[in-house]
Amino acid sequence: MRAGISVIIPVYNGERYLSECIQSVLDQTHPAADIIVIDDGSEDRTPDVAAGWGSAISYHRVAHGGLPYARNHGLRLAQTEFIAFIDSDDVWLPRKLEAQMAALTGATQPAMIFGYVQQFVSSELPPEEAARFQFKKEPLPGWFASTLLMRKSDCDRAGPFDESIQTGEFIEWCSRAHDAGIKPIQIEDVVCRRRIHRSNMGRGGAALHSQYARMIKTVLDRRRAKE
Repeated sequence: MRAGISVIIPVYNGERYLSECIQSVLDQTHPAADIIVIDDGSEDRTPDVAAGWGSAISYHRVAHGGLPYARNHGLRLAQTEFIAFIDSDDVWLPRKLEAQMAALTGATQPAMIFGYVQQFVSSELPPEEAARFQFKKEPLPGWFASTLLMRKSDCDRAGPFDESIQTGEFIEWCSRAHDAGIKPIQIEDVVCRRRIHRSNMGRGGAALHSQYARMIKTVLDRRRAKE
Protein backbone atom coordinates (compact mmCIF):
# COMPACT_ATOMS: atom_id res chain seq x y z
CA MET A 1 0.00 0.00 0.00
CA ARG A 2 1.34 3.42 -1.01
CA ALA A 3 1.58 6.49 1.18
CA GLY A 4 -0.86 9.32 0.50
CA ILE A 5 -4.59 9.95 0.15
CA SER A 6 -6.94 8.54 -2.47
CA VAL A 7 -9.96 10.77 -3.08
CA ILE A 8 -13.00 8.93 -4.42
CA ILE A 9 -15.56 10.94 -6.40
CA PRO A 10 -18.74 9.02 -7.32
CA VAL A 11 -20.70 10.82 -10.04
CA TYR A 12 -23.98 10.24 -11.84
CA ASN A 13 -25.15 12.76 -14.45
CA GLY A 14 -22.85 15.34 -12.90
CA GLU A 15 -21.69 17.29 -15.94
CA ARG A 16 -22.69 20.64 -14.41
CA TYR A 17 -20.72 20.38 -11.16
CA LEU A 18 -17.96 17.79 -11.61
CA SER A 19 -15.22 20.16 -12.74
CA GLU A 20 -15.66 22.48 -9.76
CA CYS A 21 -15.51 19.47 -7.46
CA ILE A 22 -12.30 18.15 -9.06
CA GLN A 23 -10.70 21.59 -8.97
CA SER A 24 -11.39 21.87 -5.23
CA VAL A 25 -9.50 18.60 -4.71
CA LEU A 26 -6.59 19.77 -6.84
CA ASP A 27 -6.46 23.04 -4.85
CA GLN A 28 -5.73 21.24 -1.55
CA THR A 29 -2.76 22.48 0.49
CA HIS A 30 -2.10 18.80 1.25
CA PRO A 31 -2.23 17.24 -2.23
CA ALA A 32 -4.04 13.99 -2.85
CA ALA A 33 -2.04 11.10 -4.30
CA ASP A 34 -4.95 9.91 -6.47
CA ILE A 35 -8.27 11.33 -7.59
CA ILE A 36 -10.52 8.41 -8.54
CA VAL A 37 -13.69 9.38 -10.42
CA ILE A 38 -16.29 6.62 -10.61
CA ASP A 39 -18.88 7.39 -13.28
CA ASP A 40 -22.00 5.46 -12.25
CA GLY A 41 -23.35 5.04 -15.79
CA SER A 42 -24.02 8.73 -16.46
CA GLU A 43 -26.31 9.55 -19.39
CA ASP A 44 -25.17 13.16 -19.83
CA ARG A 45 -21.80 14.70 -20.76
CA THR A 46 -20.04 13.54 -17.59
CA PRO A 47 -17.56 11.36 -19.56
CA ASP A 48 -16.56 14.35 -21.71
CA VAL A 49 -16.10 16.56 -18.65
CA ALA A 50 -13.93 13.93 -16.98
CA ALA A 51 -11.87 13.44 -20.14
CA GLY A 52 -11.01 17.13 -20.08
CA TRP A 53 -8.99 16.59 -16.90
CA GLY A 54 -6.64 14.12 -18.56
CA SER A 55 -4.09 12.46 -16.29
CA ALA A 56 -5.04 14.66 -13.31
CA ILE A 57 -7.70 12.07 -12.46
CA SER A 58 -8.23 8.34 -12.79
CA TYR A 59 -11.60 7.89 -14.53
CA HIS A 60 -13.60 4.66 -14.38
CA ARG A 61 -17.05 4.13 -15.88
CA VAL A 62 -19.32 1.39 -14.50
CA ALA A 63 -22.87 0.26 -15.19
CA HIS A 64 -25.37 2.23 -13.14
CA GLY A 65 -25.57 0.64 -9.70
CA GLY A 66 -26.19 3.52 -7.32
CA LEU A 67 -24.07 5.64 -4.99
CA PRO A 68 -22.94 2.90 -2.55
CA TYR A 69 -21.93 0.68 -5.48
CA ALA A 70 -19.84 3.50 -6.97
CA ARG A 71 -18.14 4.18 -3.63
CA ASN A 72 -17.35 0.48 -3.18
CA HIS A 73 -15.83 0.31 -6.65
CA GLY A 74 -13.62 3.28 -5.81
CA LEU A 75 -12.51 1.58 -2.61
CA ARG A 76 -11.53 -1.54 -4.55
CA LEU A 77 -9.32 0.58 -6.80
CA ALA A 78 -7.70 2.69 -4.06
CA GLN A 79 -4.19 1.58 -3.09
CA THR A 80 -3.10 4.32 -0.67
CA GLU A 81 -2.91 4.52 3.12
CA PHE A 82 -5.70 7.07 3.51
CA ILE A 83 -9.17 7.50 1.99
CA ALA A 84 -11.44 10.49 1.48
CA PHE A 85 -14.73 10.87 -0.39
CA ILE A 86 -16.37 13.84 -2.04
CA ASP A 87 -19.71 13.82 -3.83
CA SER A 88 -19.49 15.35 -7.28
CA ASP A 89 -21.73 18.32 -6.47
CA ASP A 90 -19.80 19.33 -3.33
CA VAL A 91 -16.72 21.55 -2.98
CA TRP A 92 -13.84 21.24 -0.52
CA LEU A 93 -12.14 24.18 1.16
CA PRO A 94 -8.38 24.27 0.41
CA ARG A 95 -7.19 23.13 3.88
CA LYS A 96 -9.59 20.20 4.16
CA LEU A 97 -7.05 17.41 3.82
CA GLU A 98 -4.31 19.29 5.68
CA ALA A 99 -6.46 19.91 8.75
CA GLN A 100 -7.87 16.41 8.83
CA MET A 101 -4.51 14.70 8.33
CA ALA A 102 -3.20 16.63 11.34
CA ALA A 103 -6.15 15.41 13.42
CA LEU A 104 -5.82 11.82 12.23
CA THR A 105 -2.08 11.75 12.87
CA GLY A 106 -2.75 12.91 16.44
CA ALA A 107 -5.47 10.33 17.13
CA THR A 108 -4.46 7.60 19.57
CA GLN A 109 -6.94 5.02 18.24
CA PRO A 110 -8.62 4.12 14.93
CA ALA A 111 -10.61 7.16 13.88
CA MET A 112 -12.93 8.70 11.31
CA ILE A 113 -12.18 12.42 10.98
CA PHE A 114 -15.07 14.69 10.07
CA GLY A 115 -15.29 18.48 9.76
CA TYR A 116 -17.89 21.22 9.53
CA VAL A 117 -19.92 21.88 6.40
CA GLN A 118 -21.55 25.03 5.05
CA GLN A 119 -24.51 24.70 2.70
CA PHE A 120 -25.13 26.96 -0.28
CA VAL A 121 -27.66 27.25 -3.08
CA SER A 122 -26.23 26.52 -6.50
CA SER A 123 -25.62 29.67 -8.51
CA GLU A 124 -27.51 28.58 -11.64
CA LEU A 125 -30.87 28.65 -9.83
CA PRO A 126 -32.94 31.83 -10.32
CA PRO A 127 -33.43 33.92 -7.14
CA GLU A 128 -37.11 33.07 -6.80
CA GLU A 129 -36.36 29.33 -6.88
CA ALA A 130 -33.35 29.63 -4.58
CA ALA A 131 -35.49 31.47 -2.02
CA ARG A 132 -37.76 28.42 -1.68
CA PHE A 133 -34.99 26.24 -0.22
CA GLN A 134 -35.10 26.13 3.57
CA PHE A 135 -31.74 25.36 5.16
CA LYS A 136 -29.35 26.57 7.83
CA LYS A 137 -26.70 28.88 6.41
CA GLU A 138 -24.28 28.75 9.35
CA PRO A 139 -21.57 26.04 9.49
CA LEU A 140 -22.83 22.72 10.85
CA PRO A 141 -21.15 19.48 11.95
CA GLY A 142 -20.78 17.50 8.73
CA TRP A 143 -21.42 13.84 9.44
CA PHE A 144 -21.44 12.73 5.82
CA ALA A 145 -19.13 11.29 3.19
CA SER A 146 -17.75 14.53 1.74
CA THR A 147 -16.28 15.54 5.10
CA LEU A 148 -14.64 12.20 5.96
CA LEU A 149 -10.95 11.23 6.09
CA MET A 150 -9.69 7.91 7.48
CA ARG A 151 -7.14 5.16 7.07
CA LYS A 152 -7.87 2.67 4.29
CA SER A 153 -7.23 -0.23 6.70
CA ASP A 154 -9.95 1.05 9.05
CA CYS A 155 -12.31 1.60 6.13
CA ASP A 156 -11.74 -2.01 5.04
CA ARG A 157 -12.39 -3.20 8.60
CA ALA A 158 -15.79 -1.50 8.60
CA GLY A 159 -16.64 -3.31 5.36
CA PRO A 160 -18.26 -2.15 2.12
CA PHE A 161 -21.24 0.16 1.82
CA ASP A 162 -24.57 -1.67 1.79
CA GLU A 163 -25.61 -1.52 -1.86
CA SER A 164 -29.22 -2.39 -0.99
CA ILE A 165 -29.62 1.00 0.77
CA GLN A 166 -29.77 3.92 -1.65
CA THR A 167 -30.55 6.66 0.90
CA GLY A 168 -28.92 6.75 4.31
CA GLU A 169 -26.28 4.20 3.35
CA PHE A 170 -23.51 6.35 4.81
CA ILE A 171 -25.23 6.53 8.21
CA GLU A 172 -25.58 2.74 8.23
CA TRP A 173 -21.92 2.34 7.24
CA CYS A 174 -20.78 4.76 9.97
CA SER A 175 -22.68 2.76 12.57
CA ARG A 176 -20.80 -0.38 11.48
CA ALA A 177 -17.49 1.47 11.57
CA HIS A 178 -18.26 2.72 15.08
CA ASP A 179 -19.25 -0.80 16.18
CA ALA A 180 -15.88 -2.00 14.82
CA GLY A 181 -14.08 0.36 17.21
CA ILE A 182 -13.41 3.25 14.84
CA LYS A 183 -14.02 6.50 16.70
CA PRO A 184 -15.74 9.44 14.95
CA ILE A 185 -13.87 12.72 15.60
CA GLN A 186 -15.28 16.10 14.58
CA ILE A 187 -12.79 18.92 14.00
CA GLU A 188 -14.04 22.51 14.11
CA ASP A 189 -12.71 23.55 10.70
CA VAL A 190 -15.20 24.13 7.88
CA VAL A 191 -13.90 21.63 5.32
CA CYS A 192 -16.70 21.38 2.76
CA ARG A 193 -19.38 23.42 1.00
CA ARG A 194 -22.48 21.35 0.29
CA ARG A 195 -24.41 22.42 -2.77
CA ILE A 196 -28.20 22.59 -2.69
CA HIS A 197 -29.78 22.15 -6.11
CA ARG A 198 -32.76 20.58 -7.88
CA SER A 199 -31.45 17.01 -7.87
CA ASN A 200 -30.00 16.66 -4.36
CA MET A 201 -30.16 13.18 -2.89
CA GLY A 202 -31.23 14.81 0.39
CA ARG A 203 -34.71 15.70 -0.94
CA GLY A 204 -37.43 13.20 -1.67
CA GLY A 205 -40.55 13.14 0.53
CA ALA A 206 -42.16 9.77 1.32
CA ALA A 207 -39.64 7.75 -0.70
CA LEU A 208 -36.81 9.37 1.23
CA HIS A 209 -38.43 8.56 4.60
CA SER A 210 -38.99 4.97 3.51
CA GLN A 211 -35.30 4.58 2.65
CA TYR A 212 -34.20 6.06 5.99
CA ALA A 213 -36.59 3.75 7.84
CA ARG A 214 -35.05 0.78 6.04
CA MET A 215 -31.54 1.98 6.92
CA ILE A 216 -32.44 2.41 10.62
CA LYS A 217 -34.01 -1.07 10.71
CA THR A 218 -30.81 -2.54 9.22
CA VAL A 219 -28.71 -0.88 11.95
CA LEU A 220 -31.01 -2.02 14.76
CA ASP A 221 -31.28 -5.58 13.43
CA ARG A 222 -27.50 -5.91 13.26
CA ARG A 223 -27.03 -4.63 16.79
CA ARG A 224 -29.76 -6.87 18.20
CA ALA A 225 -28.10 -9.88 16.54
CA LYS A 226 -24.95 -9.13 18.55
CA GLU A 227 -26.75 -8.98 21.91
